[in-house]
Amino acid sequence: MKRFVLPLSVMASPALADPEYYGHMMDWGYGYGIGMMFGPVLWLIALGLVVGGVIWLVRRLDGHAPQHRAPDPLGELDMRLARGDIGSEEYAAVKSLLKG
Repeated sequence: MKRFVLPLSVMASPALADPEYYGHMMDWGYGYGIGMMFGPVLWLIALGLVVGGVIWLVRRLDGHAPQHRAPDPLGELDMRLARGDIGSEEYAAVKSLLKG
């Protein structure tokens, strides 16, 4: 019991020394200010960052991170034809060179 009484009396001593000064919320009013509105929003942002960090870390450790592969030459050639960068004759010539 003594372990609880001594710390509680030390923490309560400023309020007991000057009871008129220590009003409700130490004269911050009743706490319904602009900070009270944005407090839950900040906690949701912090929670979202923690959850996002855990998901990122788990994906990173499991090896599900996107792998950077070397570009496929035939796929790049198909994309150039689709964009209209090259004509069909040049496409056929380069494709035959790539296939060997």
